[in-house]
Amino acid sequence: MTKIIATIGPITENSIRKLSDLGVKIFRLNLSHNSIEWHMNIINNIRQIAPSSSIIVDIPGRKIRTTSKVSKEKFKKGQIIYLVANDFNKNSLDSRFIYEINNNILFNMAKKGMEIYADDGRISFYVKDVGNKYITLITKCDGVLRECKGINIPESFFYDKELNDKDKFFLDFCCENKVDFVGISFVDNADYLNSIQKYIGERRPKVIAKIENAKAIKNLSEILKISFAIMIDRGDLSVETNTSSIGILQKEIISEANKLGVPVIVATEMLHSMHESINPTKAECNDITNSVLDGASCLMLSGETAMGKYPYESIETMRSIIDLTMKYILDKNLNPLEYVHNNVLGQADLMARSVSLIASSKISNGLVCISKTGEGVKFLSRYINKDFYCITDSCEVIRDLNIFRNVEPVLSEVVFKKNDRFHIYSISKQLIDIGWDPDLLYTFIYVSEGGAGLRLNTIQVNYLKSLASFLL
Repeated sequence: MTKIIATIGPITENSIRKLSDLGVKIFRLNLSHNSIEWHMNIINNIRQIAPSSSIIVDIPGRKIRTTSKVSKEKFKKGQIIYLVANDFNKNSLDSRFIYEINNNILFNMAKKGMEIYADDGRISFYVKDVGNKYITLITKCDGVLRECKGINIPESFFYDKELNDKDKFFLDFCCENKVDFVGISFVDNADYLNSIQKYIGERRPKVIAKIENAKAIKNLSEILKISFAIMIDRGDLSVETNTSSIGILQKEIISEANKLGVPVIVATEMLHSMHESINPTKAECNDITNSVLDGASCLMLSGETAMGKYPYESIETMRSIIDLTMKYILDKNLNPLEYVHNNVLGQADLMARSVSLIASSKISNGLVCISKTGEGVKFLSRYINKDFYCITDSCEVIRDLNIFRNVEPVLSEVVFKKNDRFHIYSISKQLIDIGWDPDLLYTFIYVSEGGAGLRLNTIQVNYLKSLASFLL
């Protein structure tokens, strides 16, 4: 099953339990909005109410945004407006249309005659002049440039590879609060991603690389090789590249990620109309369907659940479309990587591919991966086109696995031991106790004997009662 990510905002900050009851297991927070104290309270609430749920925190990072100090007035086409640094003397400009930005790198990136876009491309400007601390723009349309809206220069790229103090502060916040994932904006090369991962070190969270510009597409292969997961931020990506190509780019990115078993989150405007309307557009329904068919691991709701009028209806709508699409995939027996030939598979891939054949047959009533670290799931999720279970003895691994497509993580009642495999028999009894039929055959995959580089090395098709009987 493709998972749903719900962004928490003013509308849903007191609704964690309701969202959890609707099936949300991944909650997102955006540190570009609200105070640190607000985010800390939300994290604590999620941990208390839904401890097995995952928390993603987006940090501001390289993303250029307006701050809260912006003109509130509507401008007309042809209006002169100014983007300024936070330490610029705004009184020196005789204008009502002044907008402070959070990242002074824009003053190095912008050049006279360029086009600049804001708010995911909804507003556009010509660059009339560039100073050290302010940029003069001419508006190309009527509009309002609100606070915390993104600013983009198409085909531009970032020169910095090192973390600044603000990045380190937000990363430390994520580590100290033990969130599960941190979203890093504008990851466009492996060196920048490595610097983030090196700073985090052995701490949590795991890094999600946000793919948002043309350079990231060019360097996608090297980014995927070191990413735990990626996010396709279609808002920035469409402006930084070409809006007409966003559908093709999405398919290509997901295809490349699926080959490596890297989870992919698809974000931006999945159900944008449901900010105001209780029903989605037909195009949005089609978009969700195609994202699932492409092989997306997760679909993300942003403003829909953070500040929209119909946050719960948005989740129910998305879940309904995902369910129908998954049924179609199962009915057609579509396999996301069926074109991979056995002669190019490594050991873990070969095991996972073999399990996919068993899992697609009627003899097996379900697939159970038993894994302490969850590493085997990375291989299985590439080949299994329906929901399967991964049982682990770690709450942290449970939260890591929430982000994988078609994976239903389950916490073991016993701790796994390295020197024996008796936990497999205890797990069988646990499954019987929660209602699984002991007289049916299930497929188990696990590591029976450890070895360098081994992720999975044992496949067993057996009756639950037969495995559980070893405890008697």
